[in-house]
Amino acid sequence: MKRIITILPVLISFASIGQDSLSTKKLFINLSGHYGFIIPHHKNMEYLIKRHVFAGELDYVFQTNGEKRWEKIYNHPEKGLGFYCADLGNPDQLGEALGLFPFINLQLNSSKKFKLCFRVGDGLGIVTKPYNRIKNHKNNINGSMLNTFISLRLNSVFYPWKNIRMETGIGLTHLSNGAYATPNLGINIPTINIGLSVFQKNLAPAGKTAPADTANKNNSRKYFIMAVVAAGPNQNSPPGGKTYGAYTFYTGVWRSAGEKSRFCLGTDAFYEFSNIYYAINDTLYDTSKKINTLQLGTRLGYELVIGKVSLPVEMGYYWFSKITTIGHFYHRIGIRYQVSKHIMINYSLRTHWVTAENLEIGLGYKF
Repeated sequence: MKRIITILPVLISFASIGQDSLSTKKLFINLSGHYGFIIPHHKNMEYLIKRHVFAGELDYVFQTNGEKRWEKIYNHPEKGLGFYCADLGNPDQLGEALGLFPFINLQLNSSKKFKLCFRVGDGLGIVTKPYNRIKNHKNNINGSMLNTFISLRLNSVFYPWKNIRMETGIGLTHLSNGAYATPNLGINIPTINIGLSVFQKNLAPAGKTAPADTANKNNSRKYFIMAVVAAGPNQNSPPGGKTYGAYTFYTGVWRSAGEKSRFCLGTDAFYEFSNIYYAINDTLYDTSKKINTLQLGTRLGYELVIGKVSLPVEMGYYWFSKITTIGHFYHRIGIRYQVSKHIMINYSLRTHWVTAENLEIGLGYKF
């Protein structure tokens, strides 16, 4: 089950980048190097950060040619598959980080000689030295070998020769397991990078066209309602504690702002069985009233829409919650894939600022 939970975003991302092989025009290979550090966002993880991070990355990249509607409105973006390998600067407690991830590279300007690009990737990550009660008890950052891998990058790209290009930029790499295993402080690595790409060949067969893409037309309705039912695991602290189910139902009214983005106002309901455990041990509230375990909130959200895929970023406020240790605000980031006109797959992470609460894996219905 843990493997399925972690691999799901990779499958969703592959579905998004592989919708039609005819929509690709050029193939090229990119090799890049990265230099950065792990952000000590919790004081009790500072002793694990001993050196800077060195990383290498190999990318297999396709240049789209605008045969699908979303490719046109995003100015012919690139999509591909990347492999990432990093030395985390502490071989005894942290080891290395590996990532296999689909990505999309969005061009922010229209120049042919110099490009400014924003890249988003989401896939499968591996941390080679996770927490182990006997062999590696000092690692209080990461409690599992399998993790979600997120890559964000802002690159400048230029072309010194016809079939070769170079790029340099800044990026952020994140690995965490969404609290299905503790500890889970998460690994955040800001880096600078430099890379070299070599163009290989053209791929699109002459005389063929891709089928019409209506995904963004369907997504461009000015107002619509969406409801989502989701669930995910949550492991209690200390590490090795019992794993409980966490359930979410949320709905909202969405307003599209063109074909690239939309905003929402919605409500959320959360029910976590781990809250009962904490209440018994910490006397946070009266456990004889089951409604006290329920949490209700109101949220504001934004989604970046890329064809059938959307990337939500949301922030909410608990207006009913008996739990006093988590604060009043919660947040959600994730990926959603539109299977049909009404059905979508949801994979998201609920957090309280930088602390992950639980994964939300489920289905949504668009009215």
